[in-house]
Amino acid sequence: MAVSKKKSSPKKTKAVGRPTKDNGVNVKEALIQAGVELLENTSLEDISLRKVAAHAGVSHVACYHHFENKHALFSAIAEIGFQRYFETYQKELEKTDQDFKGRYRALGWTYFQFIMTNRQFARIMFGGTGVDAKTHPTLLAVSRRTYRQLHEIIRMGQNLGHLEKGNTREKTLASWAMIHGIAMLFLEGRLQMKNDIQEMEKFIQTVTEYAFIGMKSK
Repeated sequence: MAVSKKKSSPKKTKAVGRPTKDNGVNVKEALIQAGVELLENTSLEDISLRKVAAHAGVSHVACYHHFENKHALFSAIAEIGFQRYFETYQKELEKTDQDFKGRYRALGWTYFQFIMTNRQFARIMFGGTGVDAKTHPTLLAVSRRTYRQLHEIIRMGQNLGHLEKGNTREKTLASWAMIHGIAMLFLEGRLQMKNDIQEMEKFIQTVTEYAFIGMKSK
């Protein structure tokens, strides 16, 4: 009697492309990266968790496992944005030593450049998308760190005699409002960018200095 051969089951092939939850890779990081990549050419309004999941190469079920809605994803992306800005400005600080004016000007120009070259990040970082930093502790921590940078510069100016003593918080907020406000005017198209980058830098630094002049020590 002939013995029937048992058919061997076909070998499973590993999935190619982006790593998924099934092979033990951090899917959350892959989803955040996919969201960042989509921001380069997709408006915030058109981004959905399904689109992010598809771009990351994972199921939309896996996406909802990590982010309950797109605002939760945006908060994670905003955290990356603040971290990138923080690292960018830290590099500028290394060039200024204990020079108050240099640090103050560098902050204004770095802040402006970051917003203009990371427009979608800026929209997420500074509101308008439903992201509430208070409900995301890590985002709140990194966003406050960027505020403390400016606060420390204002305090340095006071200690060195460049700025009047007292009201450090109010002076910090006034400086931030000036720098952020001018950046938003350009971001929203109310003001047009100049073609010459050096001319643009000089313009931003001049505007920034007006905030400084109003706080100068008499």
